[in-house]
Amino acid sequence: MVDKAGTVIEGLRVKGRIVVEADNVTIRDTLVEGGGTHYPIRIAKGVKNALIEHVEVHNDPGGGIGIFFNGGTGTVRHANIHTATDGIRVQADNVTIEYSYVHDLRRSEGGHHDSIQIRSGTNTTIRGNTLLPYVAGTNDPMNAAIQIGSLAKGPLVNLVVEQNFMDGGNYTINGGKAVESGSFVGNVFGPHARYGVRSSMPAEIEWRDNKMAQTGKLVE
Repeated sequence: MVDKAGTVIEGLRVKGRIVVEADNVTIRDTLVEGGGTHYPIRIAKGVKNALIEHVEVHNDPGGGIGIFFNGGTGTVRHANIHTATDGIRVQADNVTIEYSYVHDLRRSEGGHHDSIQIRSGTNTTIRGNTLLPYVAGTNDPMNAAIQIGSLAKGPLVNLVVEQNFMDGGNYTINGGKAVESGSFVGNVFGPHARYGVRSSMPAEIEWRDNKMAQTGKLVE
């Protein structure tokens, strides 16, 4: 547990979990091996300005959630997240996820299997990431690169999804009426979704310049 504001965790190999319960904590250049079904990194309720950058997070042999914003705010940048049921779960305002790689999820009984799962939040930004729910080794699309849908606990305001590469899922983006405002711009999609690129997106949400990787065709 990290309970001192301004703490910097850097250059470590952590076997277990890191729970952030203080503001302005940085986790950098660190390998976090969860080793089970919990949350290798969890940002607790009320925490402000956590920064997670240049980290590798896994939960081998599988399960749990790689990084969990459980009511606390912050940024994930240049992270490599794998071997978990969900890569990142967001239940918080003011969360940014950028330039990160979420891949090789592990299927578990009753799991939802999403690269990023958003259950609530205002000002969530997802930018420049590679989100691969599709697992090539098992030819399994998993559930979604970005999952909102029926799991949302309230309206999502100012959800920005831009310049990501996403491939796989039943639907790659599972939207839903909970998305109250936001934009999906300049994203590129691979061919491995089971049913399609997106579902249930409110008409008023901006959807622009999104295309298929193989053909360059715009996704309407």
